[in-house]
Amino acid sequence: REKLVLIGCRDRILDIAENKEIYQKNMCALQKKYPAWANILQKKQKKRNFDVIVKKSLLEDPILIVKKYDKILYLNGKYAPEAVVENWLRQQGKIEEYAPIVVMGISNGKHIKRIMEVAPKTSNILIYEPSLELFRREMEEVDLSFLFALDIPVGIIVDGLNESELQAYFNLMISYDNMTLIKTYVSGNYVELFPEHMEKFVKQLHKHIDEETITWNTLIRYTDIKAKNTFYNLHYLYEGYSVEELHGILPEDIPTIVVSAGPSLNKNIMDLKKAVGKACIIATDTAMKPLLNAGIIPNLFVIIDGLKPGILFEHENISKVPMVTMTGVSVEPMEYHKGKKFFYYSSSPLEHQILLDLGEKEGKNCILPNIPTGGSVATTAYSLGVYMGSKTVILMGQDLAMTGNHTHADGTFQDKMDEIDISNGQYFEVESIDGGKVLTRDDFDRYRKWFEDIAEKWNLITMVDATEGGALIHGSKVMTLKKAIKKYCVRNFNVKWHIDHTKKIFSDENQKIPLEYFENSEKKLREVQKKAKDGLEYYEKLERILQKNKITDVQLYKILKKIRKLNNYMEHDYMAETVMDSLLGIESALRPNIYKEQENQKQELLDVAEQGKVMLYGIAVGAEEIVEIAQKTIIPYAKKHKTEEVYKRKEE
Repeated sequence: REKLVLIGCRDRILDIAENKEIYQKNMCALQKKYPAWANILQKKQKKRNFDVIVKKSLLEDPILIVKKYDKILYLNGKYAPEAVVENWLRQQGKIEEYAPIVVMGISNGKHIKRIMEVAPKTSNILIYEPSLELFRREMEEVDLSFLFALDIPVGIIVDGLNESELQAYFNLMISYDNMTLIKTYVSGNYVELFPEHMEKFVKQLHKHIDEETITWNTLIRYTDIKAKNTFYNLHYLYEGYSVEELHGILPEDIPTIVVSAGPSLNKNIMDLKKAVGKACIIATDTAMKPLLNAGIIPNLFVIIDGLKPGILFEHENISKVPMVTMTGVSVEPMEYHKGKKFFYYSSSPLEHQILLDLGEKEGKNCILPNIPTGGSVATTAYSLGVYMGSKTVILMGQDLAMTGNHTHADGTFQDKMDEIDISNGQYFEVESIDGGKVLTRDDFDRYRKWFEDIAEKWNLITMVDATEGGALIHGSKVMTLKKAIKKYCVRNFNVKWHIDHTKKIFSDENQKIPLEYFENSEKKLREVQKKAKDGLEYYEKLERILQKNKITDVQLYKILKKIRKLNNYMEHDYMAETVMDSLLGIESALRPNIYKEQENQKQELLDVAEQGKVMLYGIAVGAEEIVEIAQKTIIPYAKKHKTEEVYKRKEE
């Protein structure tokens, strides 16, 4: 008996020594890659409401067992964790190149190591551990040093340590291109052990994928519209103003009132008159006609839509209100509006190149600012108010719901808006501003969630919901518009004076810069078209080479070198990018196949050739279409203004 006790003591001492060695090895690796984490683990006091027991598997690997509330939970398998991951790998089938892999739960790390062995080197692996205290115990009991190697594409999120970095990792690792290839591994009993954390993580993952899809679908919706709109609208930039001129012009105690066109706008629109001169009133495009008909002239109005109908802007006073816009918006509103236009970033490569040249000449950054947006004109207007300096933003007409079975206020699209049929299944209930329930739909609900997220992120900004109807925005202060004006609109401030005294983007001296780009646009488009046609020949030659029985490395090298050079041009030339912006529909059809690996190199190259031909044919045709638009828009505009400049100089 004494001998057995001595053996037991010896084994325990060996276990303790081994554990100490494992912990030191882990901490040493962690210190090199994430020194801040190592410091937190060493300093942060231990506290947990569960015990972790460690046993050995059949293969002598550690098995982590959590005891919580009299429950015994084996993490990742009771007897052979290695068999669990092998079964998962069989179920998943082939892991494609560039596939993102999301692993929920570190446990003993064996499953992660095995996945890393099997997955292609191009895969990004994101690991989520829902508990800092469990992570600490894993560091004490399991060799995880391989996770902290400096040269592996692994991201780690530990709740209580760096959960704020989750969205950054999603953005980095999971894109529209690779999200269909995603693989997810959920370690055993983690859902039961940390139900709320796991549910929150999965919701955030789904939200990111949904947003990637929505963003891409939005781009597709405007696939050729944006390019056409840009060429029709680009000349307004010549006489336009940058949104940067509006930055910080409002004192912190002057609120912004964002007026949207929800059904509740009809209820309190006349109350808004009391805020004139004591707030910055920013209207959404759809709210303009009701405001102007009520005799209210807002300080600014915002438009973001490439398909917004001109009927919303058919008002004699529309040009009295400065427009906040971008070159890619709908053409009709830009034509109706003859007033001052403030431009924000539109991601147009041609616009970007013009402003780069201006910045080089001016010796400063002249790129237009990018206003944070949740995808709607109201969310953009909210961000604009904060950008201008307000610490309080009051929302009105922001129903985000089918108040009274209407989508918009009377006087917007029609004098009297029709009721919507709510029986088609696309509407669902959310909490209303008065404590009851109200029907909404997917797009409205996304914007509501954006407001809630931004209220939490920008917690120094007071968000007041004075809509008096519609869906509740958690994080906002709910009150009537009358009370909001009385509380926050407390002193006079002449917003109009500050807007009137802004400077144009292009001074007299620098107006030649955009005019030269306008005039040379056809020449550049023809260059892109010729490059595309040359590329078609390269790909056809590649196909002919691949059909031969014998292929030499020299032949392949020569043609692939030409294709590589062509692709580099298409990716970096501003006019080629402009044309490709109009072909996102074609690109969306090709992108899901980009990362699919073929069984042999020959077939892979044939697929590349086929996809390349489709894209280059689209570029050649697209360039021709844009030439026709340029010949009707920016080219005659440039010639006219250059002629006027010559006459002006002669007179002087």
